[in-house]
Amino acid sequence: MSRILRLGVAVVSCLSLLACAVPHQRDDADATKLAIAEDEVDSVYARYREVYGAAVDIGDPQPLSVVESGSVLDIDTAAFQVDGGGTETVLRAEEVAIPRFGAYPLWFVAVASADGGERRVQVFARASAVDEWTLTESPAIVAQASLPELRVTDDATAVTVSPDDERGMVLSPQAAVDAYVAALASLPEAPAETVAADDPFRQQMVDSYQQSAQLPDVEFSQAWTAEPVQYVLRTADGGALVFATLHRADQFQITPGRTVTYAAGTVQNALAPEGLVGSGVVRFDHQVLLVVPPGSGEVRAIGQFGGVVAVEQG
Repeated sequence: MSRILRLGVAVVSCLSLLACAVPHQRDDADATKLAIAEDEVDSVYARYREVYGAAVDIGDPQPLSVVESGSVLDIDTAAFQVDGGGTETVLRAEEVAIPRFGAYPLWFVAVASADGGERRVQVFARASAVDEWTLTESPAIVAQASLPELRVTDDATAVTVSPDDERGMVLSPQAAVDAYVAALASLPEAPAETVAADDPFRQQMVDSYQQSAQLPDVEFSQAWTAEPVQYVLRTADGGALVFATLHRADQFQITPGRTVTYAAGTVQNALAPEGLVGSGVVRFDHQVLLVVPPGSGEVRAIGQFGGVVAVEQG
């Protein structure tokens, strides 16, 4: 595994005023330290593979809480309800970007790959000195997409940027996520000009929306929200690579006497085998990797990971 010398990471610390200090040797020139030593990243992945494999072996997602957090954990926990879980992961870090911090929480980014060609851009975070590293973001790079070149400093550490910093960009990272959510909330209408009309994730959501909206004897609606931006990488051209965590609620009002059912082998079927009657909500979490261009241009997704996290009978 080698460091991406062209890869920089922008860090957001929404809780910086409350965070505890990172233990390090202070001097007047450098009051920060790297989030993790590069030679320790492989051991983080080895531990992740071991624990994930244990969960698969017993067919129970409970061990995942040791190595996953946030929506990654919610998505994988729900997926384990289908036939007792999935298959062991063989992802390994092939490139890493490690930012400097002066306080917890810490995080680093890795481009991870598997033999089958799968490539993910993953964030591991650590809340305090007594906490272990957990996987918090895991979008897969979409077909035909490539990662932009990322900014570095002279010593090859990461470059940081605030989520509300719009200098040199079409939008700040937080504003870009807000615009992206607005484009999804307007489905199936065309997005505003700040979001690419042919965005691959949005097009996937258009198709999903239309399938649900065409169900007979059903009134369908959809709601989208986003978590505050936490992880941002500065691109070499002055733009940004932004990890966005989105929540989607598919809402159904069903004609009396009718039932919405789901195919065997889906998470919806595993969570609601009898289907939905009267009304119900299917909740999804989506992690989307967005490129925010410098100057002017359109926000576009180049990676995504998501799935059903809950089915609620009304």
